[in-house]
Amino acid sequence: MPSAQEFPTQIDELLQQAWQAGVSRWQDLAGIAELFEVGLTALEGGKRTRARLAYTGWKAIRASTATPPKPVLDLGVALEIYQASALVHDDIIDNSVLRRGKDAAHISFTKRHLAAQRPGDHQEYGRLAAILLGDLLLAVADQCAFEAAATCKDPDAFFANWTEMTREVAAGQYLDLRLETDELDPAHAREQILTVIRHKSGRYSVAHPLTLGARLAGAGPEQIKTLFAIGEYWGIAFQLCDDELGVFGDPSRTGKPAGGDITEGKKTVLWSLAEQLLGEEARANLHQVFGNRAATAEQILAVTDALNNQGVRDQHRQLIADYAAKGDALVASGEFDDAGREALLSLGRALVERES
Repeated sequence: MPSAQEFPTQIDELLQQAWQAGVSRWQDLAGIAELFEVGLTALEGGKRTRARLAYTGWKAIRASTATPPKPVLDLGVALEIYQASALVHDDIIDNSVLRRGKDAAHISFTKRHLAAQRPGDHQEYGRLAAILLGDLLLAVADQCAFEAAATCKDPDAFFANWTEMTREVAAGQYLDLRLETDELDPAHAREQILTVIRHKSGRYSVAHPLTLGARLAGAGPEQIKTLFAIGEYWGIAFQLCDDELGVFGDPSRTGKPAGGDITEGKKTVLWSLAEQLLGEEARANLHQVFGNRAATAEQILAVTDALNNQGVRDQHRQLIADYAAKGDALVASGEFDDAGREALLSLGRALVERES
């Protein structure tokens, strides 16, 4: 089997091929090259987590097989292209200017429009072009998923799984948008935030890729049910870990500024715990920094020190450990052989024991 290091490299190579094949019929259209070039950039970078999840879902059932068959690779490519589609749209919603250290797609289109001195509003063009790019990426992802399902024992169940995943993204994104715009009572915010995490990270990011890979391996109904539950628990732990890195992570590893989630005003479980557990002075400091992108390094440090010293970070880490442990317990009790369990547990550790 390819190693954890080799598999993402395989996916990177296949991504470029799939994108070129997906858009080849239109490559001679005047002016279309820009759309394809920005799309290729949108596919670059990332840890290929969703592809690895699909691969691990397959290994959980077929760990003894030497190498993953082509449908597993096709599924990994489909998931990564779909993720690129979601991120292109996500960056428009969040007004993000960077993605993986490069211009977000709508910014790239804006700059190209400006450099060519075309008439019209450059920023509006950038946003509209990026929306269309996201749609095109989704179409190519669907084609790759169709190819992956060609040899599946139950293609109808596979496509129902795939379609449910795409609905989770739309629902989760909308709930997240409401979360950021609604006034939340911190004392009751945790469950609302966890509902968003359950749809966006628990199900879309982890549970669905796991079960799609397992379907290609011929998993039975109980195995699918167990893997979905495992993925949901681990996906929540994964997002909570990401939120912690957004506050305490090393900027040289995360690519985000120290305390970035606080100054951006991101409503996370960590934020809700801080509102409940911090002392009066520390909570007042948090309010001065939360959503304040002009906050000084000293102000941010005072808040992060308080989160560390007043038990907020410890309680948040315990939540991560609790969700991870629930997933681990289902691995132990599920209908998997020893090799399948080890493949799953190795992935679970990678999702929550990380620094970026």
